[in-house]
Amino acid sequence: MKTSIQTIVGLSAIACLTTTTAFTPTIAFTPTTNPTTTSTQRQMFGGTGKGLAIDDGTDDEKTAQDTQIAAAMGMSLEEYQLGMQARMKMEQDISDIRASGGDAAKGVTVERDGNSPPKHLIVTVTDVGKALGKVALEKELVSALAGATDASKKGREDAQKGMMQYIAEQMKGM
Repeated sequence: MKTSIQTIVGLSAIACLTTTTAFTPTIAFTPTTNPTTTSTQRQMFGGTGKGLAIDDGTDDEKTAQDTQIAAAMGMSLEEYQLGMQARMKMEQDISDIRASGGDAAKGVTVERDGNSPPKHLIVTVTDVGKALGKVALEKELVSALAGATDASKKGREDAQKGMMQYIAEQMKGM
């Protein structure tokens, strides 16, 4: 098959006219300056949360499906629904945890939630922390991350205890 020069030039001209922005970020980063703190925030997602509820059928279908799942687990429908409510409450409690680590006086702090891996993670390194040097800064970062992780573990344990108390209180009413 022979391709003429005019065809090649025409196709390349069309390709040059079309532009794509698929890999171009809308907001690359938003630097903020503060006399004591320098940080960079990157906006990865819109942050809209869970989104709109999807209506995929009637409540009767959901109830029938939940009944089958509960029966397979040897539970009543009410017990199954209570377990699901308790799980959702615990997941929200874990997401709401704000555990901190590090020392602001040394210029390094970490804030995270209770999820593993964290969905909320803020690492702050001030000019004081930068002045420590590479080795000392690494040591402070590791220490701050470890402190925040330990605090988040304790928060998760408390959320699990809270879930068990919630189930116990709700079971009394059944």
